[in-house]
Amino acid sequence: MFTHPISAPRPLSSRLCRTWIASLALLFSAVAEAAPANAPPPVKLVGVVSVDGLGWPRLAGYREWFDGGFARLLAEGQVETSCRYQHLNTETGPGHASLGTGAPPRVHGIVANRWFEANPNGQGLRRLYCTDQPDVSRVPGQPPLFFREIESDGRLFVFARKKTMELWQLSGEIGNASTTRIGEGPKGETLVFDSDDAITLYNLHHGRAEEPVLPSGTVAGSANLRIPTLGDRLIEASPSSRVVALSGKDRGAIFLAGKSPRHLVYWYDRDSGRFVSSSAYDTDGIAGSALRDLVKGFNTTQAGAQLVRRFGTLWKPLPPPAGMKNPETELPQPTPNLARYQVPDLGIGFDHDLSGDPRGYTSGIYGSPLQDQLLADLALATLADPGLKLGRRGVPDLLALSFSAHDVVSHNFGNESAEELDTLRRLDRQLGRLLTALDELAGEAPAGRVVLALSADHGFAPLPEVVRFEGRNRTGGRLMSDEAPESSFPSLRERLNRALSEALCLASTSQPIYGVEGWSVAYDRPAFPKTSIEGPCGPAGRPVTVENLDQVFPRVVHQLFSEEIEDVLLTSQRSSWPADDSDEGGKTPAFFARNDFDAERSGDAFLIPKPNVLMHWDPERGSGHGSQYDYDTQVPLIFWGAPFRASERTEPSAPYDLAPTLAELLGVALPDATGRSLLP
Repeated sequence: MFTHPISAPRPLSSRLCRTWIASLALLFSAVAEAAPANAPPPVKLVGVVSVDGLGWPRLAGYREWFDGGFARLLAEGQVETSCRYQHLNTETGPGHASLGTGAPPRVHGIVANRWFEANPNGQGLRRLYCTDQPDVSRVPGQPPLFFREIESDGRLFVFARKKTMELWQLSGEIGNASTTRIGEGPKGETLVFDSDDAITLYNLHHGRAEEPVLPSGTVAGSANLRIPTLGDRLIEASPSSRVVALSGKDRGAIFLAGKSPRHLVYWYDRDSGRFVSSSAYDTDGIAGSALRDLVKGFNTTQAGAQLVRRFGTLWKPLPPPAGMKNPETELPQPTPNLARYQVPDLGIGFDHDLSGDPRGYTSGIYGSPLQDQLLADLALATLADPGLKLGRRGVPDLLALSFSAHDVVSHNFGNESAEELDTLRRLDRQLGRLLTALDELAGEAPAGRVVLALSADHGFAPLPEVVRFEGRNRTGGRLMSDEAPESSFPSLRERLNRALSEALCLASTSQPIYGVEGWSVAYDRPAFPKTSIEGPCGPAGRPVTVENLDQVFPRVVHQLFSEEIEDVLLTSQRSSWPADDSDEGGKTPAFFARNDFDAERSGDAFLIPKPNVLMHWDPERGSGHGSQYDYDTQVPLIFWGAPFRASERTEPSAPYDLAPTLAELLGVALPDATGRSLLP
């Protein structure tokens, strides 16, 4: 075969050499500018921790008690000391959705833990829990294995689920999937259905027309979120990344994770003592099956039937800090003598009997700080799992944890109680374990950064009775939200309906208000126009419209609740609400209401409470949250890990800033967020 000989290279001219050298110098200079030698290593793992119900003043005030995770975060992290929510109905669902999305409820749509909206079958209104989404795998009323009707306190309760009925008989709780139909019973009584199955079976039993209902039942999921979360955007930008969310509550885990069924989401089931997920999430993929198997093993060896062996039946307080002789004088103390205002399910005063909970021992675990320890155990097992390899696969992962015990304990015992302090001290230890595991992950090869952000979904109101005692005045108080048949006090809705019926000359059995949730009120719009009876308004037969209800509603509220309610904002008059900023320079209540307003979910009016007024299910005991005041809105916001440095920043910030800050660190866009990045 003939081949050409290889020619020797000809020497370059000196001019050409100089040109090449100059060009190479420019090229290397440009590369050096584009990729500096000191570029930080990539992010391996981003952690998000939410402490349910933890206000910033409470964390800062008890700082001297902490020697674990809280102590490290406060000493080593970028601490935002003026972080406040800017929406009304400061509750768990809205708060976690805000942390997950970087936006307030007016954008993400989770306006409360529950709300009232039009029934999809066109039959009036329904009460919807924030994580309810249709279970498309089931057919209504199939199979009809259980059906009971029980009359109680003028209502007819209809059950298609035996477990729900037994729970209702025990505790008065009807469940999140219930539907109320006012005045539709055989004798004009109110019907309360435990599920869509119950509606279908009731219609069959009474020969009523079949209703076009959605697929029966619900599962817990994120369908009600209107926008994607940080976790959703992360796996859009990096499909190999993984999002894991764990919590004591379904809404805590679900809204920190997001809308994708690929997310790995588990929460504590208080009736079984196990961690569970739902069919809204794919548990059969590579990552899903790995965590599913891990949780199954954890439930068998650490949770469920093993809880009594692990924790016993008593919640005992931690001993004072080691080496401290007089903690009563050296450290900030809880408010004494609160027993009169505490929910007694677990007993009053330490030691608390976990088996005393009306729903049983595993529910007692849920009402104690032991549920946080259980969650931390599962989180650490998840971080160490060789199948999941979180932070070890060359792509960034997200681990979101919502610790729920502080909220439950504060509801039952008060935010200023010894039980609340013990819960925080125990969580301090669990967070210390978590930070140690993150330190180890950061030190593993390949190099990479591990970052953690801590915040809360809302703060907590002080007990009104304590405020009265300490302030020597009679301000503050309680409004009843509970409508359980055994309640000896009329609820706010019941009182409003009686007074509104009188003001509008409606029959005494008329119920213009369909429901009250948080500080939102929903009219029974499908029942209007109603027909008046003879009275001060004129002769019988006059049509009464929703517009008529709007006209009298503020006046009736002020007549009944002038000591508790500061103002009424009708959503039909939203364009004429006061400006966002007050003459004193602060934000008006209308500002907080606007940030919570959703046209389909916010009802017809916002009630604006006066300071230290609770909307609560118990007229005498326990505490709550939900208002626009600092005790409910000011929460911690701490960023830990490179590039954040130890600092305390007093500039105003908001929990909506958490997701945008982490998004910038990850190189992810959050176009729907209203918060801003606080990255140094």
